[in-house]
Amino acid sequence: MKLKLGFIFGLTLSYFQAFAQPIARVENVKIQSTALNQEREILIYTPIDYDWRTNEYFNVIYVFDSQNREFFDYTSSMISFLTNGDKSFIVVGITSPYNEKIDYSRNNDLLPFLETEKSRSRYGKYHGNADDFLKYVSHEVVPYINANYRTLDHNTAVGHSLSASFILYSLIKNPSLFSNYIAISPNFAYDDEVLAKQLVGFDYSGVKEVKYLFLSHANEGIEYWQEWKPAREKVYAFFSEGFDNQKISVNISSYPENNHWNTFPVALKDAVEYFFENISDAQGSQLSDELTEVNIRINVQNENDTIYISGNQPNLGDWDPGKIQMKKTSGFERAINLKIKSPAMFKFTKGTWDTALQIVGTYDHVIIKPKTKTEYEFEMVKITDQDH
Repeated sequence: MKLKLGFIFGLTLSYFQAFAQPIARVENVKIQSTALNQEREILIYTPIDYDWRTNEYFNVIYVFDSQNREFFDYTSSMISFLTNGDKSFIVVGITSPYNEKIDYSRNNDLLPFLETEKSRSRYGKYHGNADDFLKYVSHEVVPYINANYRTLDHNTAVGHSLSASFILYSLIKNPSLFSNYIAISPNFAYDDEVLAKQLVGFDYSGVKEVKYLFLSHANEGIEYWQEWKPAREKVYAFFSEGFDNQKISVNISSYPENNHWNTFPVALKDAVEYFFENISDAQGSQLSDELTEVNIRINVQNENDTIYISGNQPNLGDWDPGKIQMKKTSGFERAINLKIKSPAMFKFTKGTWDTALQIVGTYDHVIIKPKTKTEYEFEMVKITDQDH
């Protein structure tokens, strides 16, 4: 049965991709950053079906340290394989390259101002700009992505080493920026374990939405970087023993057979699999507090069709396929005015799930953001005799 379903899905995917953009796209975009007073480059991956799924919105994964393209490329490539091709994300690579002209390195971006002499000696002048880098991400990069792409509201941050430390620092400084944090081999030890102390001392009671926090380490602290082990154990102990915020799911993983560099692919794979198995549905069910009035129209093929809309909230029938009937506004158009919350997920049916309609611009259900757009028009996929 699984083989048959996989075969059918593969045929369906191939059919729809025939109408999509020719290849998955990676754009290089330059931003003149006010926060950093520098020009920066970001990478933006849109999946092969992005242009075709014009009525849908996508969650975004932000991959730090993407001046190393392998981090960005591996992340954007693996999602489809881990989900059998049925989930798509926009992936944004945030780069921290060395700027020889001004002698500015990634560590300037990722480290706050260091207080201890030991840390200043180790990192030299390459530190102290983490707050401005966070402003660049939160006030310039994320708004650019939201303004130019169809995005949902659950952003995921992926970081490795000091960029993993940075995304945890962002949790403390701006907890609403990301919903999910995949921190692979973060350095908790720098500057007299300041990050570890901040994470343990942070007031998590203000976090009201579902968040996912993945922490991992490789063989750091065993044969090298001895100070890493006691620092991370303090963080692990806090989240494992005394942490009681039910909104934050923490997953801690160990990879002692891997070194600091090659732990990234195996850790990221485990983190993403855990997210899809345990977190993504809970986040997807979270709705905005406010109701927005929208007008939804669909063009049908038969003037006698009776069409229903069914979705993820009471005003959409709570997934009852025959509860919310649309109004016949003309021979081949059905419409409805609704007050709904964002994001709204729904399907069109003729009264039962067996009669669910396939809509141009989507594989399965439609996802919309009423708070950003209030007029929607859909069209059925044309069915011919050959399709039967």
